[in-house]
Amino acid sequence: MSQVHWFPGHMAKAIRLIEEQIKVVDFVIECRDARAPMSTRNPVLSRSIGQKKRLIVLTKKDLADPKQSEMWVEKLESEGNVVLLVDVINDPVRKMIIEKTDIVLKEKRERDKRRGIRPRTARALIVGVPNVGKSSVINKISALKAAGVENRPGVTQSLKLIKVTQDLELVDTPGVLWPKFESEEMGIICAVIGSVKDTGYPMALVTDYARDYYIQYKPEELKRRYELESFDNFYDQVGRYRGLLGEGGTVNDDKTRVAFLSDIQNGRIGRITWDRL
Repeated sequence: MSQVHWFPGHMAKAIRLIEEQIKVVDFVIECRDARAPMSTRNPVLSRSIGQKKRLIVLTKKDLADPKQSEMWVEKLESEGNVVLLVDVINDPVRKMIIEKTDIVLKEKRERDKRRGIRPRTARALIVGVPNVGKSSVINKISALKAAGVENRPGVTQSLKLIKVTQDLELVDTPGVLWPKFESEEMGIICAVIGSVKDTGYPMALVTDYARDYYIQYKPEELKRRYELESFDNFYDQVGRYRGLLGEGGTVNDDKTRVAFLSDIQNGRIGRITWDRL
C-alpha cells in the first residue's frame, strides 16, 4: 500500500509561517502525543525548526504506558531537548511549562547578562501536528482563553500572539500540519490514535493493526475490556459484547471496528504506547 501524505496548500503555508517566525523567536515548544512520540513528530516541521532550542511537551501521558514514557523522556533529553510529560487536564501545566522555559533559556539569559543586554520578554513558537493537544496546552498556560479546543484534526486557523507572563509570550501556528509519514506504520499509528482522519487508511487495516498490537503487548487488558476468553473471532466477540448487532443477530463489523477504535482513542483499554523503545 502506498503511503498517505496530506500536504495541501494551507499546510505548505503553515510551514512558511513557521520558517518566518523561527527567525525571531527564542525557542520552540513542540507538542507531541506521549502514546506516539515519534509518529506524531513531523519531519518537515523538524527541518524548519533546525537548531533552535526546543521544549518537547509530551501530552496525554494519562493514556500512555508509564514505563515507555519514562524511556522516551530519557531518549529525547539525551538528544539535547528539554522534555515535559503532561496530563493537560489534571497537571499544573502552566507552572510546569514556565519552569521548563527557565531551563531552556538559562544559557541565553546568562549570556545576555554577561554582555550587558537587558532582559526582555522571551518569545516561543508553539507547534504540533493536529490533535496532539496543542490547543489544550495553550488554554492552560495563557492568561486568556486563546485556542478553540476540539477533538478534530486541524482546528487552529491563524497565527496568534499569546501572553503567558511578563517574561514569556507564545506565537501559535495554524494547527493544520498533518504528519508527512516516514513509514506506513507511522501513518497507521496516527490513524489509530486519531491524529489524522480515520479515512486516511482503510478502517480494517487500522483496527487490525491495533488488535494485533494489543495481542502482542497488552493482551490481558484487551481480554479484560471485552471479557474475552480468547482472541478467536475477535470482532464478532467485541461486537456481541458491545451489542452491535444487525438483522438476524449478526455482528455489524463496521460499527464494531469504529467502536473498537473509539475505545482505544479514549483510553478505555488501558494505557498503551504505540511507538515502543
